[in-house]
Amino acid sequence: MSYPVPDKLAWPVVSYEVSGYVFGERAPRRLFFGATHLGDDVGKAGAVVSAIGNGEVVWAEMRYGSKEKHNWGGIVVLAHGLNFQFSKANFQIFYSVYGHLRDLRVRAGERVVMGQMLGVVAEGRTPENGWWEVPHLHFAICVGPWRGAVWPGFWRWWERRTKRKWWRSPKAFIEEYNRR
Repeated sequence: MSYPVPDKLAWPVVSYEVSGYVFGERAPRRLFFGATHLGDDVGKAGAVVSAIGNGEVVWAEMRYGSKEKHNWGGIVVLAHGLNFQFSKANFQIFYSVYGHLRDLRVRAGERVVMGQMLGVVAEGRTPENGWWEVPHLHFAICVGPWRGAVWPGFWRWWERRTKRKWWRSPKAFIEEYNRR
């Protein structure tokens, strides 16, 4: 499948400041059994979330959370093509992942352009943000294969849903992409 190739990448929110977990941070064992965070938690409730570059929506869904079972809330996954060698890595597609949104503005199968609104960061402890206490955008970059399912937000060594090597620091990825 051929996906749009972005010339440059933008930030998903106006102020890209980590407000929670940073990429690669180990979560407290009592909460997530020592899992590793696969993205950056950025933005504030009500912040507009935009596509970082031209791409295609491969997943857009509300996965409501509750007090008993946290979830993603609104989640969007965009596929982007590459037409150059990236850091000696061997991949032609990458995915940008946006979680804990309300007011989803896109659907699977749609093409988007850089800066297009995808949704809004949901308030904390609402079904739309997956029932997480602190409102934030979970933003992640994956270079692994898309298997038609939502990825986890944390990597756990005993789960087989994803591999740690498929994930990149979102901030470093965008900065490196734009230097080429």
